[in-house]
Amino acid sequence: MATNKILNTFAEIISQLKEVPDNKIDLQHLNNTEEKLQDILSQLQFELLNAQKQKNWEKVNKFKLAVSECQLTLNKVRAAIINVSIIGINQNNLAQMQKILEEIDTARKTQVNIDLAIRLLGFLRRLFL
Repeated sequence: MATNKILNTFAEIISQLKEVPDNKIDLQHLNNTEEKLQDILSQLQFELLNAQKQKNWEKVNKFKLAVSECQLTLNKVRAAIINVSIIGINQNNLAQMQKILEEIDTARKTQVNIDLAIRLLGFLRRLFL
């Protein structure tokens, strides 16, 4: 399932951010995150098109929201890259990242992938404020 691939990419992003040295996200991490979010956006857009072809309007609405959230998050990451700032990760964010990784594992098993993807994009966007 494509949404599992999306969740796997989220898990990679969160795991990498969780392990940054000195809890400081640098330009290399930002560039890596941007690349992975761009991949997620492409996958979400593909899933949106499939849902539209199938006329599954519930999924269409969810994927539209996910695409929008991903674009907003990508914009935040790109803004951070332009500013070439170093973003600190505090203990609350580290704890939330661990919880997110656990939620990703659960979502893989229960197939509530897109709802979790939308929430994860919101977290990532807040992280790059």
